[in-house]
Amino acid sequence: MNDNDEINAINIQLWTLVVALVSAVISIVITYNQKLDLENKDTPLDSKQLYNLTLFNRILVLVLSFIFLYVNYKLYVIYKNKENEDLKAYILQIVASVLVIVSGIIALYVVGLSETENIVDVENPII
Repeated sequence: MNDNDEINAINIQLWTLVVALVSAVISIVITYNQKLDLENKDTPLDSKQLYNLTLFNRILVLVLSFIFLYVNYKLYVIYKNKENEDLKAYILQIVASVLVIVSGIIALYVVGLSETENIVDVENPII
């Protein structure tokens, strides 16, 4: 039973990582759009589309963070029932997942506060 639970948790994690790749591609599109705008070239996305894409991506990242928290908790429960298992790493993974969720909520809040015209500077700050 535990092996099947662990396999299911890993399968969820694999699918979540695939969706995380989609989120990374969205971030690349947003950054490339910003680069074109700074070079005074035509951009594929107008400010409203860019805002909607950024908002979608932030929500997606937050959902992914909750899924990773769920997977980390499931793995903790699985290994908690095994003898002589050090749970410190699993507990730290759960804490890290919670911190990622907190930062994701803050990032989503910042996007919600931003105006459509300057959303890219908030989402991808110029270094």
